[in-house]
Amino acid sequence: MTLDAGEALLRDLHEHNPWWEDGLAAFDLPARQKSDFYHLARPDGEGSQFEDQFLLALVGRRGAGKTTLLHEFVRHRIDAGDAPERFLYLPFDADPLYQLQSAEQLRRAVRYYESRILGRIETDSPHFVLLDDVHHVEHPNKPSTEGWGGPVADLYTDDANRHVVVTASAAVQIERELETSPLDAATYDTQPILPEKFRDYLFTLYPDLESGETRVSPTSLRTGDGSIPAALDTGEIEPLVGELRSKHDQVADVAGRIQSRVVDYLAMGGIISYDRDGAVASAAELPAGAYDRLRNDVRDALYQEVPGFESIQTIADLERLCAIAARNRGAESIRYQDLVELFDVDRRTIADSYLPALAELYLLNGVTEYDNSRPRAVRLYLRDTGLATALADGDATTVRNDFDREADLARIAAFDHTMRFAYGINAAQERPWEPPIQYWRGRQGEVDFVFEVGDTPVPVGLSYRAGERDDTLAALEAFRETYETPLGVRVVGETGRGAEPVRTVGDGIVQLPYWLYLLLC
Repeated sequence: MTLDAGEALLRDLHEHNPWWEDGLAAFDLPARQKSDFYHLARPDGEGSQFEDQFLLALVGRRGAGKTTLLHEFVRHRIDAGDAPERFLYLPFDADPLYQLQSAEQLRRAVRYYESRILGRIETDSPHFVLLDDVHHVEHPNKPSTEGWGGPVADLYTDDANRHVVVTASAAVQIERELETSPLDAATYDTQPILPEKFRDYLFTLYPDLESGETRVSPTSLRTGDGSIPAALDTGEIEPLVGELRSKHDQVADVAGRIQSRVVDYLAMGGIISYDRDGAVASAAELPAGAYDRLRNDVRDALYQEVPGFESIQTIADLERLCAIAARNRGAESIRYQDLVELFDVDRRTIADSYLPALAELYLLNGVTEYDNSRPRAVRLYLRDTGLATALADGDATTVRNDFDREADLARIAAFDHTMRFAYGINAAQERPWEPPIQYWRGRQGEVDFVFEVGDTPVPVGLSYRAGERDDTLAALEAFRETYETPLGVRVVGETGRGAEPVRTVGDGIVQLPYWLYLLLC
């Protein structure tokens, strides 16, 4: 039997690109586009992020929706009038045979596309080559030492209308390959894709809330007179409080409906709650094995992608760290020395190898104490509450029936959403910002999260349980006094009857409901 290196992918090329024949009828996608679709495709603006450079890399963990985004972009452009022939989609993870002599298969697929498909139409408009799971493409000459960077760089031509989109699990996979390729840094960009936030889950579940006056937007909290940066610059928080109240008033009539969905989102997280037919309304309605698949996807990602991180010797340790985080749920700090003894590695391996690798894969972040240059302990936060359930016991019923478990998951979701909130604020201010979110321990108690806008810290205290409010307020006030910052935020699980949901509580401390905080992040 003689095997042709290009046989498998070429044979299936039309199957993977059904829009060439069927147009819009080829698509079976969720009713609501993923949240990342809007800034990537710019449906209300000019061009798209895919066209800003020769190559755009979408990076994120398996199941985050990178493939869905590619297909949503193709559908949108065809619906807007683009010829279906402008889009070539090559999924290198769809069949192991595509990974045999994969660079040759890529070359032959593109050559066929150029001559047989793109050649049908005028080529003076953009066309797109979409390479899903590009890390499975190996260099044709030295597969043991070189990866996909060279074969993809070979797609670069003098034709400014060609744009390549690739997907991978981590930004390091993109940077490592393209640093040694002929491509200039200006020719490519990287965009992370994260699991859906609570607001995305809610809008998918209730499309009516995304339209009209009930669509609550965080934009005015990032820029403008009522924004967080304005409050930090002026020291006046009343305009911010007024802005937060107006946003609450937009959805006050449906606040009960929104709040009732918090527990289900906490149980499922932002990946398995996103279904083709819409959001899964209740964790009890999840398909059988949903948590098992989520756990297996993470395990596969670790064993397939981590070998690219040269400093990682024992991949199983990363899975064990995720399991520890799922059990601990960020409830308390873990001493580095305890982790050193548990894993039988040195501290540098934990702090400089294991935790950065998990952060690169958008699975877990290690959180250290604010304003402490030599932290002795770390808090482990998974980036998705569904993964915490999957790795602990895979039982959504436990979450729904155990308030302590619910409160722990609320802490995890608050961490993830605070990460996104801080990024959005600093991006709108065109200020550089990198994680981490940190915590702070003072004499009056602990502040759960601290992020900075420019050089000014913003403390966020979570009181999901009503009995925690006094301690949280005392810790926030102590932080404000220590660092002379004008603003603190207290997030509460439930507001008391008759109490103003958004209000100041103490000097410079703004309180708002947990569900509203998630909605605004």
